[in-house]
Amino acid sequence: MKRKKGYVGGMALLLSFALLAAGCGKSGESAEKGATGTKEGDAAVKVSDAPVTLTAAIDSVIIDSALETLIKDNLKKKHPNITLNIIQPTKGSTLDELIATGTVPDIVFTYSGKLTAYQEKGILYDMTELLKTHKFDLNRFEPQMITDTKVGSSNGELYGIPYSRNFHAFYYNKDIFDKFGVPYPQDGMNWNQILELAKKVTRNEGGTQYRGVDPGSGLSWIYQPLGIEADDFKTGKATLNNDKWKQVFELVKTMFTIPGNEPQGNAIDNFLKEKRLAMIMYTNMFSQLEIPTKEGFNWDVAQYPSYPERPNIYGNASVNIMTITQQSKHKEQALQVIAAATSDEVQLESSRQGRISPLLKPEIQAEFGKNLDILKGKNIQSIFKSKPVPYPNSSPYRSKSEAIAKKYFNDYLAGTIDINTALTKGEEEINKMLQAEKAK
Repeated sequence: MKRKKGYVGGMALLLSFALLAAGCGKSGESAEKGATGTKEGDAAVKVSDAPVTLTAAIDSVIIDSALETLIKDNLKKKHPNITLNIIQPTKGSTLDELIATGTVPDIVFTYSGKLTAYQEKGILYDMTELLKTHKFDLNRFEPQMITDTKVGSSNGELYGIPYSRNFHAFYYNKDIFDKFGVPYPQDGMNWNQILELAKKVTRNEGGTQYRGVDPGSGLSWIYQPLGIEADDFKTGKATLNNDKWKQVFELVKTMFTIPGNEPQGNAIDNFLKEKRLAMIMYTNMFSQLEIPTKEGFNWDVAQYPSYPERPNIYGNASVNIMTITQQSKHKEQALQVIAAATSDEVQLESSRQGRISPLLKPEIQAEFGKNLDILKGKNIQSIFKSKPVPYPNSSPYRSKSEAIAKKYFNDYLAGTIDINTALTKGEEEINKMLQAEKAK
């Protein structure tokens, strides 16, 4: 039977549309699987599937075997052509040593606070255009984590993608509170309430001096929630001699001069080994708590204390990020690795292993710590009741400025100088240090 020309043309057109739709469906499937971290349903730009080996260095963060396995398994499922070699930072294989030998890795696992230092290393790569090309969906991420990642940028460059965030938590020894008949710490307490509680559990019993509280890192996590620094990144001047720093010095001195609560040795040892510290503020201690918990250590967590004027805020919580280096010859494949590490599947399991996900999905947060036996029955959701202060754009001399501030705080704590002298002299010394550093 003879068919009309229009009929044949129409069938051809329909067939073309069908083939096109099939092609789009396949591309959409690739995007959904996280081929390049695209939005679900968006067509991913074609990336070569030729076999390639990428190297990843680790700088100032921990990539344990569980997380490494999670990432590699997901990568193998989605991109079997990519082999990822994660280099642990042992002697001879630290990031600086790799750079010095000319073997710059494709990817660096690090945290947002290191990006300023990477400017000098010449390895930073602005991922903005690469992300646009591959429609990498940043809307999946908690906005503050993206903002904190950009903190070292001068013009809004994005040098990394978050894969987790650290947190601050308030740990306490239930047995000490039970021993002295004192109620446990509650969520929502401020620093003044913590000091009063500490006085009740700071006692000498049977020759053992029980300490009430330790801030975990001296001044650092006490001053950070106030949004202050010892020197200002923009002005290049010291910023120590002011009322906020005075508040910090006075608070920590009050804490350390509770009779019997003076710092004695290592605070972590006081808490975990000697079991004579009732309360400690710290970051993620879950791995350190594993053995003591199995041995019967009776602990729990509560919401991190805050200042009355800044409720539900704690200090800097580093955003752990993955960066692509400027020197990488496989940037698109490196982005596929990052997409695998930040996929819903990896992030869900990572959350269950006790890492805070950068993704917005509440169902991922709800699974936090579910795979850790030591967290069963603990008040884990208290960790999420406070938020970190936005990460500061710190100066390159932050650590030196902090060291000077701590030196004068120790003089004030010892009673050799008053607080006004401590702040004045500290500010003077920081300014001298800044001048000397800039003259180098």
